Parts: sequence; C-alpha cells; structure tokens
Amino acid sequence: MDPQVVATGPDYADFALGLVLNLAAIFVFAIVIYFRRHTRKDLAVVFAFFNIGLFVVVTVIEMTEVAAALGFGLFAILSIIRLRSEPFSNRELGYFFGALVLGLLNGIGTPHLFFTLTLNALVLGAIYVLDHPRALSAAERRHVTFDAVYTDPEILKVALSERLGATVTECTVSSIDYVRDSMELEVQYLERSASVQPRLLASPKGSDGPGSFVRAARRLRELQRS
Repeated sequence: MDPQVVATGPDYADFALGLVLNLAAIFVFAIVIYFRRHTRKDLAVVFAFFNIGLFVVVTVIEMTEVAAALGFGLFAILSIIRLRSEPFSNRELGYFFGALVLGLLNGIGTPHLFFTLTLNALVLGAIYVLDHPRALSAAERRHVTFDAVYTDPEILKVALSERLGATVTECTVSSIDYVRDSMELEVQYLERSASVQPRLLASPKGSDGPGSFVRAARRLRELQRS
C-alpha cells in the first residue's frame, strides 16, 4: 500500500526565515571558512548544493504528514550517495557532515529562533576553531612513491624531507621494487617554516645522487646538536 500523504498548510513565514538562516549559515560555512582556507571551489559548491538540497527535502517532509517508511526511505537514498570523482579526506568528510547537520537543523527547525541561531553558531564556531591553522598543529600523512631505494632509515627520512620540503617524522615501507628502483611509503611529516627550509634543502654545488643525501643527513644531525 502506498504511504498516505496528507498536505498541511505551509507556514511561509517560517519557511522564509529558515531558508534565509540556512543560506547565511552555509555561505559562512562553505565560502567564508572552507573556500578561503582550502581554495577548493568544487567542494565548496558540493557542500552548498548538498546543504540546500537537504534543506528542501526536510522542509517538504516537515510540511507534509507522510508515513515513517517514506521519510526513512528518503534519508536512505541520501545515505548511499557517493562522490566518485575522487575520495574525500578526513577533513573534507568533516566539512561534508557539517553541511549535512546545518541542512537538517535549519530544515527541521526548533520552536525557539534564538535556540536555532545558537545551534548554527555552535556548528560554525566548532569548524572554524578546530580547522584553524593555529589551533592544532598536526602532522600530515601521505602515500608516496619514491624513485630510489634506501636501506638506512635516517638517510631515507632526510631524502624524503628534501623531496617534500617538510620534516618527515615517520615513514613506513609498504613495498620495494628493485627492478624499477622505487619504494612505496606511508609518510608522516610536519610542514616547515620558511626560515628552516633553505638550510635543510641547500646542497653543495654539483652534488647529486645518494651522496648528497648522506651529507644532508650529517648536516641535519649537526643542526639538531647545535
């Protein structure tokens, strides 16, 4: 049996207020915070469009008395959506979840406007503080294909540091290909400040190959001692 749908009179004032509030929140979320920090226009558009689409769907469900099965079915459809163009990083998944929360919050709404504004400010404030460059100084982690093979862990770290322009704190060898002379690595590193990079990246003139990395490792140890 098809779910019974009973239309109720829409409250246009509440809808307009919720729409304005949601648009303002997602503008701050996607443009002011995310885009200005990460300059990914494509993902900023995805966050904004998903938020607005979810707001519309939730508003329709709120304005119509529908069977519970239909409501759960709509959210099941949303839950299986996958962006297959490229995988999301953990940070981008956090932003995506934040856009979803704002759409649900402003689509469903609360009886008190001040409480709704407070919840919106809580979500925006949390993402602003937690993703601030100065709030948490965490190491980045990347999968790296390295076009050389080194058996000494210290020399390997220095070689990776010079290639990445960062301070490698940990590296794990996933595989070694002696035919192609390459390594698959999981690398954890910290970004360097501009004042530190020239001292570590500079190498003697005419020095190439593994010998330069050995000398760089020695320079690194001398810098750590001084």
